[in-house]
Amino acid sequence: MTSAGDTPPMDYQRLLRIALRINAVSSGGFGLAGLIFADEAVEFLGAGNALLVRLIAAGLVAFALFVAFTSVQEIGKARREALLISIGDLGWVAASVVAIALGLFSTAGAIAAALVAALVLDFALAQLYTRSKLVFE
Repeated sequence: MTSAGDTPPMDYQRLLRIALRINAVSSGGFGLAGLIFADEAVEFLGAGNALLVRLIAAGLVAFALFVAFTSVQEIGKARREALLISIGDLGWVAASVVAIALGLFSTAGAIAAALVAALVLDFALAQLYTRSKLVFE
């Protein structure tokens, strides 16, 4: 019997899919922006060149497509692939920290890179947490 104050159980499948979809939209948006505004991104970041920005941006678009596709897969497959996606996200965070620590960006670029890395870290943690809550027999 449940009391009026009981909350329904969390739907971790749904939460994992939401985390993946938000990750896909964010990655795709940043990727498309990088493809379209590569020269402006180089100027803002204070580092790199337009070709490098476009290559990274194209990779982000491909990553976003994979993440979006994963979000609609059967939940067992989505759970497995979410681990790979989270590892990729954590790699992005680590690369951002190294680039910032090496002073590769302007001050504004370093702040922007740190903010994006924090967002990506949130995606990784949300995906890892929700996938860990899914129980399979």
